[in-house]
Amino acid sequence: MVRNKKYLKRSYSKNVLTNYSTATNAPTVFPNFSTEKVNAMVDSDPVARGAVNHFIDKFMEGNFNVVKRESREYDSEFEDLLYSKYKFRTEVLRKCALQLKYYNNAFVEIVRDTEGKTKSLNVLDTYTIEAITAPNGDPIKYESKIPDPSTGEKPSWDKKDIVWMKMGDRSVGYAPLDFKALYENLLSKEYVKRYVAWLWKTGQYRLIYSFKPGTRDPDIQSWMAYNRKHENNFSAPFIAKGELETKILRDMGETESIERLLKYYDSQTLILLRISPIDVGIPDASGRSNADAQSNSLGTTITSIKKLVQDYVNDELFPKMNKGNNLILFAPNDRFSEKQVFENIQIMKSINMTDEVVQEYLLDRGMVYKSKLFKEEPTMETIANPRDLDMAPSRSGKGEGEANKKVGTGSEGTTRDDQL
Repeated sequence: MVRNKKYLKRSYSKNVLTNYSTATNAPTVFPNFSTEKVNAMVDSDPVARGAVNHFIDKFMEGNFNVVKRESREYDSEFEDLLYSKYKFRTEVLRKCALQLKYYNNAFVEIVRDTEGKTKSLNVLDTYTIEAITAPNGDPIKYESKIPDPSTGEKPSWDKKDIVWMKMGDRSVGYAPLDFKALYENLLSKEYVKRYVAWLWKTGQYRLIYSFKPGTRDPDIQSWMAYNRKHENNFSAPFIAKGELETKILRDMGETESIERLLKYYDSQTLILLRISPIDVGIPDASGRSNADAQSNSLGTTITSIKKLVQDYVNDELFPKMNKGNNLILFAPNDRFSEKQVFENIQIMKSINMTDEVVQEYLLDRGMVYKSKLFKEEPTMETIANPRDLDMAPSRSGKGEGEANKKVGTGSEGTTRDDQL
């Protein structure tokens, strides 16, 4: 190495890192939690965004049916109204699934007309709503955190106009946000990506030229002048006087450890979002059997959230819409689950279970049909036995000569007793 410091460029890599703030509750390099920041990171991270999109698609894959509360009969009229007027599938269920996945809380607004009838349904953005609750957690009213730009006042809703779906184990205030756990994980991944970008931006993978001791200063200065002139011309020959060594400032092999670290953060993201790797396109070498197990795990999460949504819709949303005589039932999550239901029915019929039990099982699985469920078995008409007259006198056997007994002809003719 050259001992003359005038040929060396100083490195400031040991300076204190800037653009990092510490949290107020604990000393850390992570800044305070910000909903807007984590939303932006999820939108920009392909693994996190892909996992959320896949969850919403799987949630919407299954169907739902509407029945009457008392008779459990299929109510196609009200179901068509949910589809056509309230856009229940796209404007309510899909948005509720997204809000529950992000924040574990969802708020459904019932928009009423001047007569107090339900005009439309609207799912509010959870992070903009503040729930005012009693000490036991019962809602009193709801307020928006964003003021109205025209009046400057914050809109508010009465509790009869909002259905609060809360997916958590706490009764007071909001259910805990999964985003808080996801925040630091995505932020750490972002720091690693910044570091990799800094390596390429600052040319950390460039070569180091080192003259051996004893090389004359004029030779070094001549080489540096030549190098500056042709540093962007890759066709120019490399010329140097004296003994010159070339080294690599950083080895590309270092990126393997960085890649492993990024994969670790991706795996933590999927754990927090409860999505299996194969569902977001990450290959798994364990085979198809493990893929089925991973899919079943995702189905458990979706079924749990659907049951929560079903209870809130049946117990709060429909009664507040003056439709309390109806119920919504979620069908199996996908075609594979639906096939399993029919396979179970085959087993039930094979052990001679009644049609009523089978119909009750289908209702429990959310599978309701408008048409008649079971067809009647065909009954055969009773046909008279043609052998019933075998004992009639005319069909009984005759003794020898009895059949040839003279009966006479004409006026002398008679009828034998066995011919009566």
